[in-house]
Amino acid sequence: MDLITETYFGWDPLTHTATCPNPTWDTAELRRTTGVRPAGTSATDAHTCTDPACEHADTFARVQLRLLCRDCDTVRIISGEGLSEACTHTSLTGWGQAPTRAGDVWLWPGRPAIPGGAPHQYLVTQQPAALTRATLYGIITGYHDSLQRQRWIAAAVPDEHGAHQVSTLRWRHSSNGLDDVATAAAWISTAADRAQRLLVVSV
Repeated sequence: MDLITETYFGWDPLTHTATCPNPTWDTAELRRTTGVRPAGTSATDAHTCTDPACEHADTFARVQLRLLCRDCDTVRIISGEGLSEACTHTSLTGWGQAPTRAGDVWLWPGRPAIPGGAPHQYLVTQQPAALTRATLYGIITGYHDSLQRQRWIAAAVPDEHGAHQVSTLRWRHSSNGLDDVATAAAWISTAADRAQRLLVVSV
């Protein structure tokens, strides 16, 4: 399962011209063809890998993606060899869904633990416009305690030198186990007002 930080971060937008008045893609098309590897000067230059797991040959499956913006006339063509493809739904990815408001913060869902289930992680911002590393304010992540009860940990204020690590990021503030997502969201809303929980290291 992808980490929620991988779901939302590390993806670069496909840019248009700097003056494009409406930077959205009007047309997106796929083409699947068989590509041919350039031949060498002799028959010995052909691909002759003996690895039984190697799928290389003198031809290969090629996928091309073509995008068009009619407002700035930008065309982007992306192609690759043996690309994997998936057609899914925002209810299964989390990404693509609108954030939901919980008190004074906004929750951006991760993937559900099972299809049709609730997300097991949320990223948190203080506004609904966008989720970026700059606007990220907190995280809520679920777990089951020793009695198999659903519990939630909240963390707030990203800080690379923070004392608490939740998921792949470090945070200035982190909670103990909380009963539900609403309580975790409320905890994040007031995190900046409370003293930082001390990190105790035993040696």
